[in-house]
Amino acid sequence: MTLGDFSSLVQLGVGLHAGTALLQSITELTESPLSRRLSRLHKIAGVKLGSNANTQDLYDQASDLIGDLEIKKVQFFNEYKEVVAVNGACAVTLALLLALIAFLFSQETHFIIGFLITLASLGPASASLLFLWFRWKSNTEVLRQSVEALHNQLLHPN
Repeated sequence: MTLGDFSSLVQLGVGLHAGTALLQSITELTESPLSRRLSRLHKIAGVKLGSNANTQDLYDQASDLIGDLEIKKVQFFNEYKEVVAVNGACAVTLALLLALIAFLFSQETHFIIGFLITLASLGPASASLLFLWFRWKSNTEVLRQSVEALHNQLLHPN
């Protein structure tokens, strides 16, 4: 097995890390479902407020939850910026490794080196995306439960 055998894998790794570093849409993908749902509930509470004065508390609760969601978005974006720095550094490191492989493509390599190249090419980007998903889910758990309770109060009153 030669280093040249790993050039395509390292190219993929550079693309994954650069793409993950530049994938700002992950913030939109994670937060938009909850944001849209909360926006709809806020509008429903506003409509019911016009016909029933007792729904003022639900409208205020929806407004508060929108504020809480905005805070969570800012926290998530700050965590995302840290992940961008790590993935950017990984992309640069892998690009340098790719340049080294271009010079030493016919050099024989050991299985362990190949395994480490594979791990470095695929691991950090995948781990960072899982980290961001986990952080969003865990940081918004209480908020999602509150939105569900608001949904039940607005659409399924006792």
